[in-house]
Amino acid sequence: MPSFNVGEEVLYEEERYVISAIEHGRSRYRLLATTPAGARIVWATPDELTKMARYTTASDDTLRVTRRP
Repeated sequence: MPSFNVGEEVLYEEERYVISAIEHGRSRYRLLATTPAGARIVWATPDELTKMARYTTASDDTLRVTRRP
């Protein structure tokens, strides 16, 4: 089962949230998101969440530097 930390960004139902609290007894996470209509708060279990791949997957995103004579 994946573990997450308070403040970590996660995906829930294909939308980005931040974890604001962990309820250890029931193994649930309180998630917050901002929307044009205001804040959205939901509770989710660990298996409903996905880690943000852009933070956990290495990628070569630096520009190639070309030396000119």
